[in-house]
Amino acid sequence: MRYALSMKNCILAIITLFALTSCGGRKGELRITGTFKGLNNSDLIIFSQDGVIPAIDTLHIREEKIDWTCPYDKDGGTITIVYPTYSTLTLFVNSGDVIKINGDAKQLNATKVSGNPENEAYTLLRQQFKNASPQEVDSIKKAFYASFPESPVTQYLQLQDLEKQKPSSLEVGEDLPPFSIVTRKGDTINTDSLRGKYTLIAFWANWKGGTNTMNIRIRKLRRQTKEKLTCISYNMDVNSVNLSHIEKADTITWHSYGDQKAFQSELVARLGIREVPYYILTDTTCNIIATGSDWDKDIKKSIEKFLLPKK
Repeated sequence: MRYALSMKNCILAIITLFALTSCGGRKGELRITGTFKGLNNSDLIIFSQDGVIPAIDTLHIREEKIDWTCPYDKDGGTITIVYPTYSTLTLFVNSGDVIKINGDAKQLNATKVSGNPENEAYTLLRQQFKNASPQEVDSIKKAFYASFPESPVTQYLQLQDLEKQKPSSLEVGEDLPPFSIVTRKGDTINTDSLRGKYTLIAFWANWKGGTNTMNIRIRKLRRQTKEKLTCISYNMDVNSVNLSHIEKADTITWHSYGDQKAFQSELVARLGIREVPYYILTDTTCNIIATGSDWDKDIKKSIEKFLLPKK
């Protein structure tokens, strides 16, 4: 009974928020302000998959304060902020919004976002989700969807639900699905061209840590295996502005590809990739012999078994 009342109160509070007109900033501009206790002099990654920000940017926190501005002349969009822990915070934005964030490094999942009804509603929902069981979360979502079917928050949460229903990544013993890509250097690679060699496809993104370590491993592995292994670096960023610099800094001389669609890419969806880094290792017949996100646990043993010379 207590749960039912709290959910009802949450919906009533959200209805009140949607009925209010939020204070905005300058049209044609988006501003994010606020405070983050415990994140003094930190830099957070901020990006958008739907064009709010044309490239991956940095959200500077100085003396626990945020003040970030970018040009934006549309209504409707989402922004993702990546914390140092690699957990994320989603913001709903419109032209002229001044989004206010109130967070604490010790309780990142309790961060409050205000400045428009969508963010305030989503903050209330996240508070409801925090101590709810999976079944209760589903009930809260359904009640919200029914009350606000056109809300950007509804659309975002429903898309998340669909993402969770995607098939899991390909399993060991399956054949790599047929595909064809054109690398950043203009070379065409398809499943037929990979036959005859072992192949390692490494999925990575600039906004997720561990990229440098991954590339060091691949570089060493290529030296050890010589001509036996084909490597493909699959970039999952939504913008390739900094990609050339990263590839040069990490000495990526092997095949590199990225379509700037991240997890919305048709090929990524077909392969069932849900996280980065992620690895797929195939044998000379394009049959998958190892797959996973943990190099030491998921990939290393198969590398040693099939590719490295016996001691």
